[in-house]
Amino acid sequence: MKREKADLFPALLIGLMANVFLKGQTSYWVRPGVVTAPLSILLLAMVAYAFSCCWNTGTQGFLRWGFAALLAVGSALELLRLWQLFDCVYANSVGLLGVCFTVLVPVIYLRRVSSIAQTSNVVFWLLVGAAALLLVSVLDRLRVVNLQTVPLAGTTLQEALTGQLTLYPELLLPALWASSRSKKIDHPARLAVAVVGLDLAIHLLLELFFGAAMPGHDNPVHTAAQTGALSVFNRLEWLQLVLWSAAVSVKLALYLYAAVRLVGGRTGTTENNAVGLDRFPLYFVVMLLLCVGMRKMDLGRTLVWHNLACWTFAGLVIGKGVVEWVLSKQRFAR
Repeated sequence: MKREKADLFPALLIGLMANVFLKGQTSYWVRPGVVTAPLSILLLAMVAYAFSCCWNTGTQGFLRWGFAALLAVGSALELLRLWQLFDCVYANSVGLLGVCFTVLVPVIYLRRVSSIAQTSNVVFWLLVGAAALLLVSVLDRLRVVNLQTVPLAGTTLQEALTGQLTLYPELLLPALWASSRSKKIDHPARLAVAVVGLDLAIHLLLELFFGAAMPGHDNPVHTAAQTGALSVFNRLEWLQLVLWSAAVSVKLALYLYAAVRLVGGRTGTTENNAVGLDRFPLYFVVMLLLCVGMRKMDLGRTLVWHNLACWTFAGLVIGKGVVEWVLSKQRFAR
């Protein structure tokens, strides 16, 4: 694999998998989710594609700093979600500083885009293997009768749309390095299918497992893994945490690489040297300050506000691009 042509698509998939698996709670029932899934995929793909097209037209100015700020806050939220998982598994045994140290130190190795691409391939298949093991572990506890026949009313459909229409930064990041029209179309479409499909699959698994009690669990995926038939999830909890820490490290390294591209910095002669080592002290301080500042916030509500900020930001970029396109057409007509 050539370093200057490293494929970051697996890293984007890892970020989306971390988003879905580390969710604190389920948000909708499967039946209306199946109905709204095609619309959700279409909307996410269209927004991501329009964002990619508009981002690469003209100069962005302050919008670059806005995008970098969204990535910074998103990174802090990922650290807090992982800390929440650590606390669920080993209550009061791992502090926020320890989680930050565990996740952020590997980012130093992942400062090169080639390292991100190579590591993400390994971590991706490890995550796929862990998901397959989870499915095998709970297979004998899945019951079709647990599927809820909720009415396809406006409320349930709205809940499903709201749960699926989460505009993760991974859907917007391809705009930074999409060099051709085919990539601008292909990556958003594949990512939209992946995130909605995975989210729906997880909801299906949990509804088959918990039934009507599904919404009442704070960490349903972890709870299902703990009650599975295979004892490996009980004996190797630390291995699960290591795997999730690796996934979040890859995600944060990708965010940092994108932020450096956005706001400038010493990137070297090629994109391979994404982040200079002298940037990391400031990066660590910023992450720690953000985590400490947000640790007492309601994490679920903060994630909702972050999603709203991502949608608002995408709307600003798309609106700006449309206005610039209209003005250019008028100038050309004259």
